[in-house]
Amino acid sequence: MLHFGWFVGHGFGVQGWGTPGYSLGYDWKRPEIYQDAVRHFERSGLDLFIIEDSLTVPDTYGGSSEVSLAQASFAPKHDPLALVPLLLAATQNLGIVPTVSASFYPPFTAARLLATLQHFSNRQLGWNVVTSGSDLAAQNYGLDQQIEHDTRYEKAEEFVDVVRKLWRSWEPEAIVEDTANGVYADHRKVTPIHHQGEFFRVRGPLNTAPLPEEPVLVQAGASPRGRAFAGGHADVALALARGVEGMKNYRDSIRAEAVARGRSADDVKVLFVLKPTVVSSRAEAEDLRAQREALTQRDIDSQLNSISYLSVIDFKKFDLDEPLPSLTTNSNQGTLEHFASAAPAGSTLREILRKRSGGAGDSIIGTPEEIADYLEETGEAVGGDGFLFSGFVDPSTVHGVLDRLVPVLRHRGLLRSSFGDGGFRANLRDF
Repeated sequence: MLHFGWFVGHGFGVQGWGTPGYSLGYDWKRPEIYQDAVRHFERSGLDLFIIEDSLTVPDTYGGSSEVSLAQASFAPKHDPLALVPLLLAATQNLGIVPTVSASFYPPFTAARLLATLQHFSNRQLGWNVVTSGSDLAAQNYGLDQQIEHDTRYEKAEEFVDVVRKLWRSWEPEAIVEDTANGVYADHRKVTPIHHQGEFFRVRGPLNTAPLPEEPVLVQAGASPRGRAFAGGHADVALALARGVEGMKNYRDSIRAEAVARGRSADDVKVLFVLKPTVVSSRAEAEDLRAQREALTQRDIDSQLNSISYLSVIDFKKFDLDEPLPSLTTNSNQGTLEHFASAAPAGSTLREILRKRSGGAGDSIIGTPEEIADYLEETGEAVGGDGFLFSGFVDPSTVHGVLDRLVPVLRHRGLLRSSFGDGGFRANLRDF
């Protein structure tokens, strides 16, 4: 049995602009589409729903926001934290995982918000902690550019440490509710943390009640420093990796980092991002692959605008029909490497775009049985924990993937058919 989740890569924003499903008339600015989606995720036995976020209107590609706004790519979008209570109200078991940046949130604010949401939930809350590599986002918070890559992770390490200290500043037995003696909470069990570190100074204690359980921490570290961070802290590591060998190497490295930090390797579930497209026949699959490889200018602009924003490198300056040069970035190093490795070394940029025309992560087109074959065989070969389906949350996409795939996965015993009553973390530990 494998764990499955859904990863929405544009956050609480425009979903599926320009695709056939968008004409169904839903309003992305309203929460109902997300509530309907998470209900279906839960019915389908998925363990978690991760909501990506970003903090800018990208204009790296060609020095303009034209493509970003014309294609509704990364903008506009709402803050995912405001959506979380509405999703919790629509579900009982699904892990709801908003993104919170360790680069820009004050740790006290993050700790208090997440603690409050966890109290509102059925122990369903997760936290996707990111380090925000964008210079544009940094400029929205008073910086000229984002701090150095590895230093961001040092800051994130301290950030998580402070948040957890604040969560634990109330001992579990602090609330006594002794009406006879007029004592609600025992002051001896609520203490300041007096944290003074390299990046943060926080007195504490937190002024929310003690948590029933700390939120599940999700992280997507891909660089060596990012993997060390994920191995040291994450309950779930989400990953972009190519092929069985790449997936296995990544999972092994995360588990080794966990052990190096004094944790059990099994403390971290490694879930690989997969973009599935379910079709009725092989002929339909071949037609769809051919359509995707026949790149239009819109396809080219869409992919290059995305990687330009994520890498802080303007890809418009590169010739499509020349080999892509070796590139480095202070931003999302793993994402850049994953993009460049879509085709063999020495490939042209156009060849790379054709190979990854299905989107980020491993992309697969097939019948329900073919996709189930891939998931079963890959999961076994990787020794893996599961997959995150990447896609929009419009009804056409959600039902198009799950309605036909879920029965096949359950028939093979790969997908849960029920949840326990222990909450998100307990669901992850079921297998």
